[in-house]
Amino acid sequence: MKLYTAHRAPSPRRVLMFLVEKNITGIEMVNMDLNGGEHRQPEYLAKSPLAKVPALELHDGRVITETRAICTLLEGRFPEPNLMGVDGDERGFIEMADRQVELYLLGGIANAIRHSHPGLAALEKPQFPEFGRSQAEKVREVARGFDQRLQSQP
Repeated sequence: MKLYTAHRAPSPRRVLMFLVEKNITGIEMVNMDLNGGEHRQPEYLAKSPLAKVPALELHDGRVITETRAICTLLEGRFPEPNLMGVDGDERGFIEMADRQVELYLLGGIANAIRHSHPGLAALEKPQFPEFGRSQAEKVREVARGFDQRLQSQP
């Protein structure tokens, strides 16, 4: 298998953390130069039509994109240690937390950084610095809420 990634991008990092937690090795890593537009080249678009990373190319040539989908596929192929729940209840609550972090925390972080960091101007045209700052404030509020919830759960 071959994982198309970008070391600084948050979604590929989630897959990389998942690989480490599951102790999965032997996957070829292909680092994409996002600022250089490598993810927008025809060869990569044939694998990931939305020009997003990560993308996991399987041995049979199929390509799966989207962080959660990649992790779900890997969970099925490498079931231990179990990271996605042992029954429907556990899987449901894990899925809920994952979606909430992705939608309400990670999305805000991405907007804050993409709209406020000068080095990302090539990826975010136009940048809206005020929007980036407002997203950073919201992220801090959401993170405090998650911290409180996690303190009350195993």
